[in-house]
Amino acid sequence: MRRILRGYDVRKKPGINTYPGDIVAMVTGLALKLCVSAQTHLTSCLACVCRFSYEAAQTDRTHKPLAVISARSGSGGSEDTLQQQRRDESTPSQPPPPSPPPPLHAASPAGLCASHTSANPEHVFYIVSQQVVQDACPDAVLESLGSLWELHCPYLYESETIAELYRNSTKQRHTPLQDRTGEKRVRRGGGEMRLRQDGGTETSRGSLTHPVLLPLNINHPSVTKESLSFALRSMYRRDECPDEWCEAVLCTATLLRLPQLEQRCLKEMISSISFSTVCDFHRVSCKYKQESLQQACERWLELFLVTELSHRIHLRDVTFDLLHKTLLCPRVFTSNEYELFRTVLYWIYLQFNTGEHTLPSHSTITGFFCRATEVFLEQPLGQTYAPLFQALRLHGITEREHMEEMQKVNVFPHSWLYVAFSNLVHSIHSGGNMCITDFTRQAVRFGMTITGEHCTRTVGLYGFYFLLKASRVGESGAFAFSMERLRHWDPALAESCRTTQPFSMRAERCVRYRIRVQSCVCGEWQERSSGELNQVFGLSKRCCRSEVFTVDGLATPALVMFSLAFPST
Repeated sequence: MRRILRGYDVRKKPGINTYPGDIVAMVTGLALKLCVSAQTHLTSCLACVCRFSYEAAQTDRTHKPLAVISARSGSGGSEDTLQQQRRDESTPSQPPPPSPPPPLHAASPAGLCASHTSANPEHVFYIVSQQVVQDACPDAVLESLGSLWELHCPYLYESETIAELYRNSTKQRHTPLQDRTGEKRVRRGGGEMRLRQDGGTETSRGSLTHPVLLPLNINHPSVTKESLSFALRSMYRRDECPDEWCEAVLCTATLLRLPQLEQRCLKEMISSISFSTVCDFHRVSCKYKQESLQQACERWLELFLVTELSHRIHLRDVTFDLLHKTLLCPRVFTSNEYELFRTVLYWIYLQFNTGEHTLPSHSTITGFFCRATEVFLEQPLGQTYAPLFQALRLHGITEREHMEEMQKVNVFPHSWLYVAFSNLVHSIHSGGNMCITDFTRQAVRFGMTITGEHCTRTVGLYGFYFLLKASRVGESGAFAFSMERLRHWDPALAESCRTTQPFSMRAERCVRYRIRVQSCVCGEWQERSSGELNQVFGLSKRCCRSEVFTVDGLATPALVMFSLAFPST
């Protein structure tokens, strides 16, 4: 009996189409027959059968017939991998139900196994694409950034770049996947996949038939696997959102020529402009020639350079040209002319002190300039910043403490200070007359932010004082804006103005002014202006108020700026 069993060794015949379990049953029946005629050998036969059953069970785990392997591998019919065998060893006797083949992108062209986690860009793309196409086989495989990305028609036509590659590849069949030289082995899920020369893409869980390989070489440093994964996902599902709308997304959309994604990215970036993103977005807009994003960033700076950015460390990221352009813009909002001067000082300080992580105090910044032994703008390095100070309206800085600071910081040459202060004295002694040649660039600006039903502010210029007023009209959304000349005894005038500031008793003063109102309507900042107006303001009640400028449909908060000038004639 032992000789019979040793002669029937299934391990030497792996191609047989009979399971070892059947062999066990056959041998058991034969042993029982032999035991009837030779009962004396019953005990030894049963021992042999038990030992053979144990060996056959071990053989069943490690040496399956090729017919079983062929049935599981689909049409490939190739030898299974060691990884598949090890996995089968740990599974029960019943084979698991077939599952969709894992993606090609799970492995890089070099054959490295990628991690199948939610943070894996290739895996995230595969999950989304398969949900849309319902596990359909790919029509093309994009090879880019060291990974393979399965694509399907008609979604790949969303990208003009990929569609062009696909059309060229289908016309010239010498570039499909099966024509690539050599053989690549890449791991996909629990099995191994081979990209073969004959076009068969074999796995232990199905096969992909002849997808066209589309090599796309991307050398742009801004494009990442995350941005490429999102751009490809957006071809399948329009409502996909990235972790952050940034340069990488815009660059990828531009490179793949995805016009809808590009416009969506621009829209999202415009809506998310803030003090922390405006400088970077403006740089991106110039780099990719996106005028809409560039204009939105510059518009934001006109509104919030002084009120928001000047108090942040992000001010250092503003370029010289952008800051100069903003200062020259007549729409730039500021509480007064001194605020713009202070902003320039802060910006220059940050250019020389790049190691700062937070914006220092005002005294620290002014002390930096005060310690200089020579005038800043007279030095070769300081002269490069002269256009920034030339863009300021220094004649509008009339407060005593502000003028003293201009002297103390040791920034301006003596000639600059002499011109600014002499013009101030001349205007005060001549009844406020100013040498105005360009109202838009020379008028003195006073701004205020409207957040409630009423807003007022008292301002003074060359001995004349005015009450700037803004108030809601009834229950409507309209606001009325006006200005009123204050007399020496008016309670709206602070006591300090009466005792420490010059006060003109001139009966009449011709004033040229403009009221500019800017507010956000439907997500877009709009401007309404009264235009240049001329009016004579007297001391009596009937002639000390301006005309009322009314703006309908004004949303708060709103930025209001009064520009004033005293023409000499």
